[in-house]
Amino acid sequence: MTHKKLEENLQEVIRTSIKRAAGDIILLYRLTQEPVQAEHTAESQYSLTVTKVDCGGTRREVRCLPDLTRNRTEAEQIYELISRGLVTPCTLDEVIDDLFAI
Repeated sequence: MTHKKLEENLQEVIRTSIKRAAGDIILLYRLTQEPVQAEHTAESQYSLTVTKVDCGGTRREVRCLPDLTRNRTEAEQIYELISRGLVTPCTLDEVIDDLFAI
């Protein structure tokens, strides 16, 4: 088993949602939890992935923010804001920067 495959197996999906943005655009949101790779810690890190796909499946854009936070409540709040706001992969970094600037 490759190192990448092993890392994927450690991820636990916490929340997912699918939203239709406009016309033929579908946005998929996924919040995952995985253990922090440090000795003597039971801490988890939370990552957010946003995927934009057209209904025909010919165009796909993905943005993943690994280790977004280590706090589950904060991760779920960010997830809610991002998914309710229909944030796309190309604007995700800017929106997250604005959230943390508050």
